[in-house]
Amino acid sequence: MDKELIAFLNEQAQFLERSRIKAVKLNRIYSIVKPLRKLLKGILIVSAVLNCIIPILLPVTITIGIMYLLTLAMNDPKIVFESNLKDNFLPAVFEKTKPNLSYSSYGYNNKILQESEILNQGFFSDTIEIEGEDYTKGKIEDIDVEFFEIKFHKEVTNYSKTAGGCLLSLILIPIEIFKNIFDNDNEHDEVFAGVIKDINMFYSGFFMYADFNKDFRGKILMIPKENENLKDKVHELFASKSLTKIDVENQNINDNYSIYASDIQTGYYVLSQNLIDRINILSIREKALPIISFIEGKIYFLIPWKKNLFKADIFTKIENENYFLNYIEEINSFEEIIKNLNIDRRIWSKV
Repeated sequence: MDKELIAFLNEQAQFLERSRIKAVKLNRIYSIVKPLRKLLKGILIVSAVLNCIIPILLPVTITIGIMYLLTLAMNDPKIVFESNLKDNFLPAVFEKTKPNLSYSSYGYNNKILQESEILNQGFFSDTIEIEGEDYTKGKIEDIDVEFFEIKFHKEVTNYSKTAGGCLLSLILIPIEIFKNIFDNDNEHDEVFAGVIKDINMFYSGFFMYADFNKDFRGKILMIPKENENLKDKVHELFASKSLTKIDVENQNINDNYSIYASDIQTGYYVLSQNLIDRINILSIREKALPIISFIEGKIYFLIPWKKNLFKADIFTKIENENYFLNYIEEINSFEEIIKNLNIDRRIWSKV
């Protein structure tokens, strides 16, 4: 690194260290507030139930509720510190170290995600919410690229909460019956709302898009067999055959993937031996099978992982510019993926 860059990163490190020290102090308070919050929540639930039986407890319930709301005003200092790093420091670090790329702490490109046809797979059919962060966009060796962390969420039945709701209804139903005996109001209160569902993350990964400007029409899908479900298999049996299933000259890839191409010639034209070997190396290195599609000269990767890109630790002292080296190395690793996939210059180039 040149002197100007070292001086810039060192200055950013000093600012960030002051923010870290503040976060450490707040974390001591939060270590008390967090368990207190859980305790108050439990007491509030019990108090609310008892209040239905003993209305005189209403002031106590309100007081506990106010105390609980006050504890919610304090956010986790670890999360606040990491957000500060990603919102206020990393964009400047990108600008100085990687002027070819722009960075935003949150967001994703829904358009290219839809274009990838990855969401058409049955595995993602229950998705109700998508969350993206660490959105990066720019050029690597004149190749248009975008990448970001992505999380997929779906509704899942919460059996413990549903069982708790049933138990609560058993307590409230006799009260409701007794109340209706002496109440002329014909409208009945809702005792139990039914099955309770949570929104949970079921898949997280790293999405990467690159436009190699390859001159071909059609598409190729590489779907890990572990991500295929019954819906996909039924569709393959009965739907019109717009895609042809093919094998490649790599047994590990054939064992782990179902590969479909708009036609056989396009499939083997795009999936050169070098490219397949590179994908195999990538999957072994990451210990994960990416979902891949090639459509109209563009490549889309979705690599499953639970990593947190550009993570921050409030207990790690920030002494100088070296603190940012890990982030720079992470950026370099993404660039390396693109460069490794761009190995067959004869195929992956403008014509």
